[in-house]
Amino acid sequence: MNIESELKLFNSVIRFSFNRFQEGFKEKEVRAKINSIFIGNSWLLQCALKVGAQLFKKHKDKKIIFGGKNLLNRYINKLITKDEFKLLRMNPLNIQGEACKKGNRLFNFDFYNSKLIFKISKINHKEIEFYKPRGKYFQELIKLQELVDNKQIALTVSLNKDFVFLTYDEGLINIEEKFIKLKNNRIIGIDLNPNFIGLSVLEFNKNDEFKIIHKQVFNLLELNKISKKSSSNIDSIYLTNKRTYELIQICYKIKDLINIYKSSKLVLEDLNIKSSNKHIGKYFNRLCNNVWKRNLVINKMKMLGIIYGFEIVEVNPAYTSVIGNMLYGNKTTPDMIASSIEIARRGFKKYTKGWFYPNVDNLDEQWKQTLNYSESTTWKELFNKIKNLKLKYRVQLNEIIQNAVFSKFYIKRNYSVYQFN
Repeated sequence: MNIESELKLFNSVIRFSFNRFQEGFKEKEVRAKINSIFIGNSWLLQCALKVGAQLFKKHKDKKIIFGGKNLLNRYINKLITKDEFKLLRMNPLNIQGEACKKGNRLFNFDFYNSKLIFKISKINHKEIEFYKPRGKYFQELIKLQELVDNKQIALTVSLNKDFVFLTYDEGLINIEEKFIKLKNNRIIGIDLNPNFIGLSVLEFNKNDEFKIIHKQVFNLLELNKISKKSSSNIDSIYLTNKRTYELIQICYKIKDLINIYKSSKLVLEDLNIKSSNKHIGKYFNRLCNNVWKRNLVINKMKMLGIIYGFEIVEVNPAYTSVIGNMLYGNKTTPDMIASSIEIARRGFKKYTKGWFYPNVDNLDEQWKQTLNYSESTTWKELFNKIKNLKLKYRVQLNEIIQNAVFSKFYIKRNYSVYQFN
């Protein structure tokens, strides 16, 4: 990571402000001089000024040697070069944190992946990676990430070319107790789509047969409404922030369901979706490529899994929608729930040989007749037949929504929840 130019600027401002304070200037006057002389990020300059003010307060009416006498003597005695002397006497960057700016206005934090993003300017961002701690230290970082995301904690970052040091109020880090008495035979599967999140809870018996004990849909259509071209940029930012906030709240609701049903595993599809033309229209392309915050949900659930002690399992998504709808889709099980059932089933014994695909013989007799089923037919062959025949296999939510045993539209949250028996 090369931040030498930022370090030089930061230290120049520290020395300049310290000297001006010794000359009797007030902080307001020093700030004005710094803004007129130095070119750089305004918050970085402000933080450097604060460090200079702290040094002056500590060493008032004294002359100080930046870097210390020992370092200066080493340079005078030619034990180090001039460049080494300049480098070693530098103070680290010290960027003060702000809770309202998600911890710090010059940094984005991704503690789950052990990364920081140093936002020097709008176009100049530098990625910083650090060693991932283990055990309770990693759990504390994940809790810290949650507080940062919710704008509940300020994180001051000290940084040079060798280390990153974080300062925060430890009193705010309250590590929640992990969920207790989770059941290994209860699995929650979720099917993530731009407009809907399907969720199901499965309970397996000793014969590896399951029953469905809960089915639910989060309808995000209202959240995903894209502002018209005439709308202002402020409206667009509001919609983006609104989606992000509500999706995080949905993650907390899923976390609560995990505790209610004492599920030991949450199963997701292992997808790596890249931006592309879906050939269904501009609206759908924008919905999938720009509006959909799938990774936000996945990363949030992984963080909650670490905090509360449930396991996140990611499974191969091949044919989950087809299999789910053909085996489980009915008047109380729409497409997204049917897919989540198949996702959950796969996650129960992900690494067991022969478990990945369900038995194709369980296919409904009507489907067997429609598709000219034979004993040698595989799920891949059935999918190709459906595609070639252009058959409708998805159970649409809007066609069976009247069968929901519970439905609620949250006006302020702009999404709906439906539960089915």
